[in-house]
Amino acid sequence: MKLRTAADAAVRQPPLPDSPVISVFFGGADDPGDLGLLKVAVPAGAGMPPHRHHGSDVILIPVAGFVRIVKGEEAIDVYPGDAAFIDKDEAVSLTNPGNQDAQVFVAAGPTSFVRTVLAWAAVDAATEDLAGKAPDAADEADQAAEPVAEAS
Repeated sequence: MKLRTAADAAVRQPPLPDSPVISVFFGGADDPGDLGLLKVAVPAGAGMPPHRHHGSDVILIPVAGFVRIVKGEEAIDVYPGDAAFIDKDEAVSLTNPGNQDAQVFVAAGPTSFVRTVLAWAAVDAATEDLAGKAPDAADEADQAAEPVAEAS
């Protein structure tokens, strides 16, 4: 058994404008098992462009606000109490079209996606409350979650 508190979590942000702030609870190289857990803070109006999760299946469960997941022409809104499964090969975008910040827990297995997140620049845990402003990291743009070319 292992406890990881919010204060213990590694906090990262993709090097993209208007991106969420991600707290990594489990899934690092020193963690047991092959399952990761993230908390994603998505400010109103923010999100991620189409991307894949680096070989991980993910389950998203909002606990505050809601997020919209788009795959091609299909869009789903996921609210607290709902859960969305995204296959490791699916390219999706994620946005918060609401007027309040969203908090989403994400389970990822295997942990390859979590290890990608951990490679992004660390941000101060207080930044989670101010998510949406990308860190100054021009050379890290190539480390964002596998961007996908515009769907045809």
